[in-house]
Amino acid sequence: MNSLHSLARQLFRFLVVWLVDGISLLFTAAIFPGIGFDGTRNIFAVAASAAFLLGIVNFLIRPVILLLALPFGFIAIFFVGFFLNAIALIITSNLLQGFYVNSWLDAFLGSLLLALFNTILTSVIAIDDDDSFYQAITERLAKRENFFALDAQTQGIIMMEIDGLSFHHIKKAIADGWMPTLKQMMEKQGYVLSRFDCGLPSQTSACQAGIMFGNNFDIPAFRWYDKDLGRLIVSGHDAPLINSRVATGSGLMREGSSVNNMMNGDARVSVLTLADLFQAPEEQQRRRAQDFYLVLLNPYFLLRTLVLYFGDIVRELYEATRQQIRREAPRLNRFAHFYPFIRAATTVLMRDISAALTTLDIVRGTPSLYVTWPGYDEVAHHSGPWTRDAFHTLRQYDHVIRRIRDTIEHKAPRPYELLILSDHGQSYGWTFQQRYGKSLKEFIEEHLPQGTNVTQSSGGDDGLTSVSAMASELDNMQAQNMGGRVGKRVIRGAKRVVHRGVKEGERANNRIIPSPNEKMSGVVVCGSGNLAQVYFDLAARRLTLQELNNAYPGVMDALVKHEGIGLVMAYNETGEPMVFGKKGARNLITNDVTGDDPLTLYGDANLRAAQLKRLAEFPHNGDLTIISTFYPDGTVAAMEELVGNHGGFGGEQTDAFIFHPQTFSIPETSNSADVFHILNARRGVIPEKIEAAATPVLRARDAWSLSVLWRGLRRVSTWLPLAARSIVLDRSAFRQSAFNPYMTAPAVLIALLTSLLAAWIARGEFNVVEWLTRFAAWLVGTLFVFAAARLLRGKADFTTTLRATGFAQSGYVIELFALIEPLAALARSAAFLLVILATWFAASEAHKLRGWRTLLLPVVVLLIALASAFILNILINSTQITLDSLMGAFGLQPR
Repeated sequence: MNSLHSLARQLFRFLVVWLVDGISLLFTAAIFPGIGFDGTRNIFAVAASAAFLLGIVNFLIRPVILLLALPFGFIAIFFVGFFLNAIALIITSNLLQGFYVNSWLDAFLGSLLLALFNTILTSVIAIDDDDSFYQAITERLAKRENFFALDAQTQGIIMMEIDGLSFHHIKKAIADGWMPTLKQMMEKQGYVLSRFDCGLPSQTSACQAGIMFGNNFDIPAFRWYDKDLGRLIVSGHDAPLINSRVATGSGLMREGSSVNNMMNGDARVSVLTLADLFQAPEEQQRRRAQDFYLVLLNPYFLLRTLVLYFGDIVRELYEATRQQIRREAPRLNRFAHFYPFIRAATTVLMRDISAALTTLDIVRGTPSLYVTWPGYDEVAHHSGPWTRDAFHTLRQYDHVIRRIRDTIEHKAPRPYELLILSDHGQSYGWTFQQRYGKSLKEFIEEHLPQGTNVTQSSGGDDGLTSVSAMASELDNMQAQNMGGRVGKRVIRGAKRVVHRGVKEGERANNRIIPSPNEKMSGVVVCGSGNLAQVYFDLAARRLTLQELNNAYPGVMDALVKHEGIGLVMAYNETGEPMVFGKKGARNLITNDVTGDDPLTLYGDANLRAAQLKRLAEFPHNGDLTIISTFYPDGTVAAMEELVGNHGGFGGEQTDAFIFHPQTFSIPETSNSADVFHILNARRGVIPEKIEAAATPVLRARDAWSLSVLWRGLRRVSTWLPLAARSIVLDRSAFRQSAFNPYMTAPAVLIALLTSLLAAWIARGEFNVVEWLTRFAAWLVGTLFVFAAARLLRGKADFTTTLRATGFAQSGYVIELFALIEPLAALARSAAFLLVILATWFAASEAHKLRGWRTLLLPVVVLLIALASAFILNILINSTQITLDSLMGAFGLQPR
C-alpha cells in the first residue's frame, strides 16, 4: 500500500501544481502585455493547456541543462532556471494556438513574473518542493557526503526546538488550531504534551547547555561579568568558550548534527551553530559551507524564501501598525532599527534554511539532530507571547514540522523518533523602564556616589543571535570558495547587508560586545529578562552584603523597597546566599525564613529556593541578583526593552515543554540539565522495544494493510450492528465506524454491495458498468465531502471519512422495497434522502464538526462539486487543445 499511497500523493501534487501554474499564467497575462491569450478559445482551457505544455518542456530540457550548469555555482543555476522558463514560454507559444509571447525579452520578464506568482500561490496553499527535481538532486548530492555511520536497526532522534515557547502557550496554540500537525500527531500517533521546569537562568545558553550536555554550571545569565577574566561574557559572542566548559564528548548530538543552535551537543556536523562558528576545524568548516551551498542550489527554494522574507516584512509593518491603532499594551516601537528585517530573517530565512539543512541530514541517516527555530521567540519578544502575531508564526512552523515528519516517513534510511520541545518559555509585561521611567542601571546610579561609573549590558537572547550566525556562515562560504565567481560576489554583498543589520541591532539595544582584553570598572548591570546580575569592582571576588553596605550605604535598601523589584539575593558574612523581599528574608542554606517568604509569589517556594541556591553557587554569579516583581495581573518587568521576556522566574518563562510519543514520560524537573538524561535515553533504542512497550497506534496507511483489512472483514459481529444502526441515523455508529481502523474493509464492502443493489434495482438486471459507475460516484462523493469538511476545519483524514461515508451507504437497503411495484418510487426517494442525511451526519461525526460548520457542510460539498465539474471541463478542453496543437505542430493533424 505504500506505493499506492505514494502514487496518489504524487498524482495529487501534480494536479495541484498544474492548477497553480495555470492560475499563475492567467495572472501574468492579466498584468503583463507581452504574454497573453488571443481569445479565440476558452481562456481557462488554453491557460491549463499552456501550463501542461510548460511542464512537459521543462521536464524534457531542464534536467540536462541544469546538470551542465551545476559546476558553475548556485547563482548560475538560479539565472539559468529563469532563462529556461523563458525558453519554455517561447516553445509553448509556438506549439499552442491561442497563447502568444511577443518577444524574447517579454519571455524573460514574463518568466520572472510567472515565477513570482507561482511562489506566492504555492506558499499560500503550503505546497512544498520535497518531491521536486531540484530537491531530488540536492538530496542525491547530500547522500554522497555521508558523514554518519548508519545503523539502520537502531532508532535515531530528531529534536526540533521552538525557542521561547512555553507549555501554556503551545497548549493554547494546539487547542485554538494554530498547529494542526501537532493536533493530528496527538490524535493519530498518540503524542502527548508534557511540561518541564527549565530552572534558572531561563535563557538559551543555560538551557541548551543543560539539554545538550546535562551541565549548565556557572552560566548565571545570558550576559555576565567574569571577575577572573576582568571582562563581560556574552553568550552569543562567547558561545565557543561556554561550550568548551561544559562539553565532555558525550553530548546529546555526539556523532550527529546541530543546526541553528547556540551550543553544539558534541555534534559531528554543525551548521549555523554559534559554538562552532568562530573556531571550528577546517573539515567542519568545509562541511558547513558545502551543506549551505546544497540548500542554495535549488533556485525555487531561493526565490520562494526571498518572496516570503519580504512578505513577512510587510506583515510586520501591518501588525505593528494595527497594534498602534488599537493602542494595544504593552507594546514597543516595532518600526525602529531594522526590526522588521530582523524579524523576517528569524521567522522565514532561518526557518526555511534550517528545515532544508535538517532534511539533508535526515536523508543521510544522522543518529541525532537538534535544530532550533527562533521565530516565535523573536516575535513574542516584541509583540507579546500571547498575541495573535506570535501565534501566527506557529502556524507557519507547523508546516515545517509536517514536512520533517513526512521526510522521516518517506525518505529516512533509518527509523526516527521526532520530538518537539522548547528550552524555556516567555513571560509578559511592561518593561522596568516603561513602568518607572528609568532603567535599573539609572536607578542604581542614583543611589551611588556621584562619579561612580555604572555600565549596563542587557538583551541578546533574541533574533540577532541567529542573524549573526547567518553572517558567519556567509563568511565561511566565501572563505571556502563556494558558489562560483558570481556566487561569491553575491555572498559578499549579502554578508555586508547582514553584518550591517546586526551592528544596527546591537547599537539600537545598547549591547556591549566585549573584547578579550577589555576591562570594565565601577558597577556592571547585566539584564537578562526580568533577572539582573549586578557586579561591583571593589574586589576580584564576590562581595558580601556587609561589604556592599559599607561601601555603598543605602543601595541595597533602595533596591529591596522598589515597587518593581520582587527580590534581591546577596551573600551574608559567612558567604551564605540570602533572599530579601519587602516584608521578609530567606536563608537559602538553612531555609530559615524571617517575616514573609519573598519566594511565595513565584510559585513553589521550595523549588524556587533550590533554583536560586544553585545559581548562588556559580562562581561568577553577581554580587547582587535581582528579579522583578511578579505583579497581580501575572506580568513581570524586564530589565531590557522587550515586552515578552525570559531569564528569571515568574509567569510562564520557566515552563518549557516536550511534545513526545506516549512511549515514555517526563518526570518532574528543576533544571534543563534534567532533560538531557531523558532525551539521551531515547538514542539507539531498538524500535521493536518501543512497539512492545506501548499500545500500537495504527496510522492511516496501516488501515489499508492486507492484515488489517482481513481482520476487519472477519469482525462481522462489530460491523454488522454498526451498519444496522447507521440505517436509523445513529450518530454514535458513524463515530465508532469512523475511528475504528478495522472498519475500512467493511465500509468498502458495504459501499460495493449497496452499489450493486442500487444498480440491480435500477436496471432490473445485473450490469457491471452501472455497478462500478455507482461505486466510483461514491468514491468521488466521499472526496468532495472530505474536501468540504477540511475547508470547515474538520480534523479527519480521507480514510476516516471513507469509513464514515461507507457505513452511511447502508441506507440503500431500503431500496429493497422498490421490488414492490407500488412502493418503488417512494422507496428509491426515501433511500436517496436517507443516504444523503446519513452521509451528512457521518461526515460531521468523523470530522467533529459542530454548530454552523455542520449546517454549512452540504452547501460547501455542492460548491466543491460544481467547481470540480468546471475544472474537469477545463482539463478536458485543455487536453483536446494540447493534442490538437501538438499534432498540428508535428504535421500529424488528420485531414
